[in-house]
Amino acid sequence: MLHHARVAPLIAAVAAPLLAQSAPTRAPDSLRVPILVYHNIEPWPGGKPTAALDLTMRPEAFAAQMRYLAEHKIPTVSLDALLDALEGKRTLPPNAVVITFDDGRVNQLHNAVPVLKQHGLTATFFPFVHAMDKNPRYFTWAQFRDVMAAGMSVGSHGVLHVRVDKVTGAKLHEEVTGSRETLRAKLGASATAFYSYPFGALAAAGDSAVRAAGYRGARAYGGGAWNSLANRWRLRSISMTESMKNFVAAVQPGATTPTPRAVRK
Repeated sequence: MLHHARVAPLIAAVAAPLLAQSAPTRAPDSLRVPILVYHNIEPWPGGKPTAALDLTMRPEAFAAQMRYLAEHKIPTVSLDALLDALEGKRTLPPNAVVITFDDGRVNQLHNAVPVLKQHGLTATFFPFVHAMDKNPRYFTWAQFRDVMAAGMSVGSHGVLHVRVDKVTGAKLHEEVTGSRETLRAKLGASATAFYSYPFGALAAAGDSAVRAAGYRGARAYGGGAWNSLANRWRLRSISMTESMKNFVAAVQPGATTPTPRAVRK
């Protein structure tokens, strides 16, 4: 089980300096398609925010953000569609965004998936596969099959949520290739295209392992809204919080932040 009081600071500490090495400058073939990253979608225990809730968004806040996308006709696309566009194989609709969820916690199924379906939005879920069918706080494989049937996508977040910069050899192979093989066996080939780096940790060995395993690309944690083929193994993203101001700045730069109707501070 992950303890999010420790996870959020680790993600920030690991991801920031690594992503700073490749600042989000705009390559000639780059596209601005924000990849939004969510984790827990559930109420705050006791109704108050704490340091342990850095990765938790209340359902009403998430619903408000998804409603904004729908009301402003901002389309969601899959990571496959984004890679197709970066490869010059297709054109994406204006202002498109990608929605992703890490860890595979079942609160995403209960509190996020119905909202996505209500607004006709799509998203990609990245579970670490060891937890499936073993921990009631996480999805089951059957639930993921239902989510995929509803138009969502699934990718890998490893086997045990292990940092790729801290393992080598057989352990790295198991986390990257082994998790992909499990996803293929449980959910089919369509769940084997993308990897999300646990804790946002990056390493050259991790990039190589993801390529060798046969993934199409990998999502990093943070870095901004612009991506190109040059960073397909470390696709930049934006971590989401309850701030509507930051959300609007990510999905519709220059727009006026609306007065929240669903989020009460």
